[in-house]
Amino acid sequence: MSDKLLVGFIGAGNIARSHMEAIKALEQIEIAAIVDADGSRAEAATEEFGGRVCADLDGLLADETVQAVHVCTPHNQHVDQVVAAARAGKHVLVEKPMALTLADCDRMIAASKEAGKLLMVGQVLRYWPIYRQVREMIRDGKIGAVGHQMRRRYSRFDPGEGHWYLNPEMGGNCVLHAFGPHEYDVLHWMIDSPVVQVYARGTESADRLAGQCDSYSALMTHANGAVSVLSQTVSCHSGAWDQHVVGSLGSMFITSQKLVVDGEDVEVEGAAADGMRNQVAEFAACCLKGETPDASGESVRHTMALIEAVQLSSVRGEAVELAELDSQI
Repeated sequence: MSDKLLVGFIGAGNIARSHMEAIKALEQIEIAAIVDADGSRAEAATEEFGGRVCADLDGLLADETVQAVHVCTPHNQHVDQVVAAARAGKHVLVEKPMALTLADCDRMIAASKEAGKLLMVGQVLRYWPIYRQVREMIRDGKIGAVGHQMRRRYSRFDPGEGHWYLNPEMGGNCVLHAFGPHEYDVLHWMIDSPVVQVYARGTESADRLAGQCDSYSALMTHANGAVSVLSQTVSCHSGAWDQHVVGSLGSMFITSQKLVVDGEDVEVEGAAADGMRNQVAEFAACCLKGETPDASGESVRHTMALIEAVQLSSVRGEAVELAELDSQI
């Protein structure tokens, strides 16, 4: 077994640079090659983080020294790039959202399985110390059986006119695909229970996203009977990002760095900024040891099914059973 993972980067934008910064702090992973549609951006990244510039994706994937790739590109490009990487014999860490449709997620999972390669998704909240701590406390029965979760993420997101985030063909639905993967993922992951039914409504609260719904609220029923409520918007000037968890023996209040259990502040070891490093470290370790990461493609598929169910429910005006989406495989 090698003691260092050599990786290539597909994309060298802001989120890719976050991955690269994390790699600088780790001994078990090293950047070997970078490709980006903007060659100057790839060049700048190699000067700062190492590796060589590749002229195109085919060149990077043909490099036998590259054992794995980080896919950090616009959302609609994920599926083809992940499938190509798997077929080239590479392990893959793909940024969220995993893909824009559940069918594309299934293509990615199938290609990775067929190649015998690891597929991990960048659900970085799973690697934030506070969420890890909360999950362990819930598993240990600190607040008893969880009956209700109430989560909200409100912001005014404005990436600038013409940005691909606002193009539905490239970015999907902005609130659901740019931010929703984190929010829906943490709800089922935190209590170890998949969602079985979703009822959701979306609205175009402000005339700013070219006909997209910019605000969604979803009511979800979990397999264990718990209920989660998630409310999101990208059109709110006053921000909020927090969660309440109510159990049979107590309750929790959570923000990015604050944890309150039964009304008392609880110390959290580590910071949200540690999340990316924790995530990349797990990716490297699993690739080198042949293990399965927490945020595997199969695990995150459920998160993407929730987002698809939210869209369906909002259009239909009725609840959607998750079994309906699983039956389409």
